Amino acid sequence: MVRTLDARTSLGSNGVTPLNAPLASNTPTLVGILGLNIFNPGPLIRTQFNGTYRISVANLSSIPSAVRFEIYRSASNSGTPVYVVQQPVFPSEGSILASFEGSDYNIPAPPSGQLIYSCYVTFVPVSPSEVATRVGPECFNAVAYSDD
Repeated sequence: MVRTLDARTSLGSNGVTPLNAPLASNTPTLVGILGLNIFNPGPLIRTQFNGTYRISVANLSSIPSAVRFEIYRSASNSGTPVYVVQQPVFPSEGSILASFEGSDYNIPAPPSGQLIYSCYVTFVPVSPSEVATRVGPECFNAVAYSDD
């Protein structure tokens, strides 16, 4: 039988008021972090996560730039990501509402009782004149399950 261990949300912006936070080029930026409480899990822990982020890009060249999301099973991006997705930003659009869904499977029980996930976004420009801005909404969600 499957048991829900915990569910959390990291909300950076609800999208009602623009966030207008600059996003540095080629630099991973922390945009979401959450800690799931994992007490007395069963033998198999797994996590499902999702996120939504709106990013605006100005001065686009004729070739699409990209926005890359990396999810880490830690509070930093010093380890290996458990999930990576990259989405293009086309010159004709100028902004994207990027959404993703992923999972992490066969996770060892954390000794501290807290399983931390962090979400980093990297703007990958084609030209140095391109500028990206986080405008919102921004949310990162995760749910942890285990088998009894």
